[in-house]
Amino acid sequence: MLSVRRAPTLLAATAALVLVSSSALAQGSIRGTLIDSLRAGGPVADAEVVLIGASKKTVTQRGGAFEFTDLAEGDYTVAYWAPWLDSLGLPAIQRQVSVRGSRAQSVVLSTPSNATIQRAVCGDVLGEGQGLLIGELRDGDGAPAEGAGIFARWTETVVAGREVAQGTMAASDTASAAGSYVLCGVPVESEFTLRALGNNGAASGELIVRTTSAIERRDVIVGARGVTTQVVGRVLNPAGAAIVGAAVLIIGDSTQSVRTDSAGRFALPALPRRSSQLIIRALGYTPLVRPLDPLDARVELDDIALAEGARELATVTVTGQPMTAAQAQFETRRERGLGVFVDEAALKQMGVVSAQTIATTNPRVSVQQTPRGPTLRMRRGSEFCRPRFFIDGNDFRDIEIDEENSFLRVAKRVEMYTANNAPPQFNDFAGCGSIVIWTY
Repeated sequence: MLSVRRAPTLLAATAALVLVSSSALAQGSIRGTLIDSLRAGGPVADAEVVLIGASKKTVTQRGGAFEFTDLAEGDYTVAYWAPWLDSLGLPAIQRQVSVRGSRAQSVVLSTPSNATIQRAVCGDVLGEGQGLLIGELRDGDGAPAEGAGIFARWTETVVAGREVAQGTMAASDTASAAGSYVLCGVPVESEFTLRALGNNGAASGELIVRTTSAIERRDVIVGARGVTTQVVGRVLNPAGAAIVGAAVLIIGDSTQSVRTDSAGRFALPALPRRSSQLIIRALGYTPLVRPLDPLDARVELDDIALAEGARELATVTVTGQPMTAAQAQFETRRERGLGVFVDEAALKQMGVVSAQTIATTNPRVSVQQTPRGPTLRMRRGSEFCRPRFFIDGNDFRDIEIDEENSFLRVAKRVEMYTANNAPPQFNDFAGCGSIVIWTY
């Protein structure tokens, strides 16, 4: 396993701040602009800027503009601070300004460059497509989880000619006395798993994280063993009507799952009080992942609305045979020969489509008998593991056994991929493999 390691010591980076001369705007005034090129990608609105020396503060407007007026002659410090700066060991962004007579001053407050922060925090500049994940680890009571470890893991695929290789990458850190952590080199615009481990059995759930910028924040609750919370909520369709029978479960723990009642309501009575993620799904709707960071014994969620699943209009092939876009893409992938494909004609010959009948089509797939019914497993080395499931192109992750059998019974096409051969949209991110079920 390859590892991306963080530099052992956080170095404070000096923010690059520019003093810009301008003509006098008003007697005893300071005007400026706040720019964050890392997280906001430009000027920052609705941020608090403080004027030290005059006990004044203001909020930036559109375009990051701010102004302090009616200032007596003297020396002042314009400052901006945010929790993510402290997590990186960086000081507040500030600039010394002198006000003399009627001459006004203009300042630009600017965050350090991405390269500057990476050198300070990680010891070197990261590669393309790599970023920082920062945040705080907290106990179930909200106190800093000093000394808790946090670990990220992801899979990288390298294509060289006709060879496709995958490697598991990782990053780790230990929470400081304030509970802060930094993970260097996590992938940007890609999914990875994240988990924190503390003392005496304390841990977070396994989280699925997807970053979209060079620096992102994710605070994590490391719950003590035996401390629980009750989570209740309601699942609705886009029109506001209840969705009956929607599955609500914890990602990575299919034993913690319930179904919505006739009013669309659900209750998970005894979840560990730690960071985790709910996945809510129902046939005909796009699955939704909801973060869960409980600090109380009971959490009542806002109404959860599921979007209707996309249904594609029929297209026509050059031979005149009607075919949906999903069918055409299925045929294109089958021609490449990177997986095992079972089309509608083959499924009809099976009579009843089940885990047992699907397993007969692929030597790398086996069936495990459980108290709740048979379930599919895929071979990984000398062992079998749980694949990732995609239903009608949507990522359902580790579905429940009764859901798996229900989807198989109405399947029109099935695709099965080992981890090395899965297309990017069906990557399992865990090295086991993927099973794609189409119901239309």
